[in-house]
Amino acid sequence: MFHLSRNSQLILLSIITAQLISGCLPWLQQTKLTQAVDIIDQANQNFYLDQRIWYQDIQPVFQGNTIVLKGEAFYRSPIRGVLRKLRQAGWKHKILDSVHYLPDAFPGDSGFAIVTDSYVMSRYQPVDVKQEGTELLYGEPVRLIRDANPYFQVQSATGYLGYIPKTSVRTMPLTEWNTYQIDPQVIFRQTVTLENGLSILMGSRLPYLGDKRILLADGSTAELAPETYSIIEAANNPLRAAIVLSAKQYLGLPYVWGGRSGDGVDCSGFVMQSYALNGINLPRDTDEMANLGRIIGLPGWMDAMLPGDLLFFAGSRRLVTHTAIYLGAGKVIHSLGTGVQIQSLNPDDPNYAENLNRRFIFAKRIFE
Repeated sequence: MFHLSRNSQLILLSIITAQLISGCLPWLQQTKLTQAVDIIDQANQNFYLDQRIWYQDIQPVFQGNTIVLKGEAFYRSPIRGVLRKLRQAGWKHKILDSVHYLPDAFPGDSGFAIVTDSYVMSRYQPVDVKQEGTELLYGEPVRLIRDANPYFQVQSATGYLGYIPKTSVRTMPLTEWNTYQIDPQVIFRQTVTLENGLSILMGSRLPYLGDKRILLADGSTAELAPETYSIIEAANNPLRAAIVLSAKQYLGLPYVWGGRSGDGVDCSGFVMQSYALNGINLPRDTDEMANLGRIIGLPGWMDAMLPGDLLFFAGSRRLVTHTAIYLGAGKVIHSLGTGVQIQSLNPDDPNYAENLNRRFIFAKRIFE
């Protein structure tokens, strides 16, 4: 019988082990890749809201042992959540964030616009056929998302994303755009035709400058018959002070998941009850609330927000996971962590909450 020496046995064992390992490696690697794809796929599915309003579409590109995240998203918080999940799943190699974050940067801070046509149809695709989303009316502020010449993709005050011809809007910096958002405003109760033949349709809104003067979409002013419009002064609505007062009655209550009673409240339960005490019924959950009203605040733009407006914050698993009530001067009241408390989004405030400020994504006005 043939016998191998001790050294030969060790060498043969090493060769067999190496072959077994090399045979397993592709399978192990493929399993890891599949797991990574599943995690990212699930994150896209869990992302909040339908794609008419916000969307997230990220894909992994594998370069050796490196995952490169590509695609598009509006906010970084959910992407950071994906990175954490990949780490927790055992992906120890490099992960690169190459996601394209919207909106695009526009030169000269001109990423904002006002609709200058009587109305324009916003479409889901940059083509002039079907795919209708919603009409935008004269004087409506929109945020530019991307340049898709000869169209802009825009986001309306209702949150809808869509493409409209560039010729239908006047672009401007944030400072000028803000003047079309602040009080007081007029809402037209009937269609009015200007001297140049342009019609301002019933339901359109424009800033009111006083003495019957109205700021038009082209930046000029006009005196229009007072019987054609109503003046809205949201800041003077006593309901705002009443909601803030109701909210402050909950101060100090503990955070309780699912809670909406005097024993404790969660974030949406707190907001829901503060509004309900004043005759306004909101949906139960934060993501449902975020579908209501019109956008009145964004990161870097809070000038038009008023006490009683609702703020929404991003999470690591979905877009909208938290809500709060605005108090003014950058302060918010909300139920989080230890319970109902007042914090600030203003870095100069002693109660500044950096993490909360980083997660802020938009504010909505539910009532005027």
